[in-house]
Amino acid sequence: MPKQKLLVDTHYLIWDLMGHDRFSSKMDKLLRANTDNCYFSPISYWEIGMLVGKKRITLPVTIKQFFEDLTKKRSYKTLPINAAIGDITRRFSNTINGDPADRIIVATAMAYEAQLITQDQNLLSLPFVESIDI
Repeated sequence: MPKQKLLVDTHYLIWDLMGHDRFSSKMDKLLRANTDNCYFSPISYWEIGMLVGKKRITLPVTIKQFFEDLTKKRSYKTLPINAAIGDITRRFSNTINGDPADRIIVATAMAYEAQLITQDQNLLSLPFVESIDI
């Protein structure tokens, strides 16, 4: 299996650390095969904070500890938000749903030429970003 730069959507980060059954063995194998190339957008920090704050998810640890545990488990790294991401986001502001996190995650995948790992059908249907649903 060739090495790929992978950008993991926020829900996969949650499923990975929490042991959710939707985090498949196929996904685990893909991430293990690309250990040095697994990334997430820093908007995931904000997105998880919002989910916890709105009580849509409950974490057994603090958000800070969640990300520390996650990076120890999987060696995830963040890809910085930069001006290129702002420019890309501007170009498709009306194409993607109104979720600012989704827009930034897609733009991050495009700016860094990474494959987006997601189960979000709205993002998977976008013709301008390479995505994988596992």
